[in-house]
Amino acid sequence: MKLDISCVRSILLTVEKYETIYDPVSFAEEPYNYYKDYLDSYDIDQILYHVQYCIKAGLLSDVCDTKSWGHTNFDCCLEPFGHDFLANTRTDEKWNLTQTIFSKVGGASLKALSAIAEGVTTALANKYLPAEISKIPI
Repeated sequence: MKLDISCVRSILLTVEKYETIYDPVSFAEEPYNYYKDYLDSYDIDQILYHVQYCIKAGLLSDVCDTKSWGHTNFDCCLEPFGHDFLANTRTDEKWNLTQTIFSKVGGASLKALSAIAEGVTTALANKYLPAEISKIPI
């Protein structure tokens, strides 16, 4: 299956919205109602594939202690890298700029996308800071 970075972002937004300190967000073969917020345009196979990718990439952790044989079930919590990714792609403005640059690079990795998103966030911060503040040496 081809990696869909928009699906990855939608999964992270879902986990962020519904995860609590006591309850992770579950992804299983039977769709949950909260899939409708960000994941309604993806089929269950796409969602589960990308959840597994997010776990392997360090964006999410799977905190499920038991696995049933023959069933796909992930109980997920955001990892620090997932929080960072969301912070740099949260707004539509940042996400659209990141996607535009990413498409010009063509076929880059998640690390490259994250670096682009961080660069977009930095550029937008510099754009919105008053000129005097942006000139202060660090």
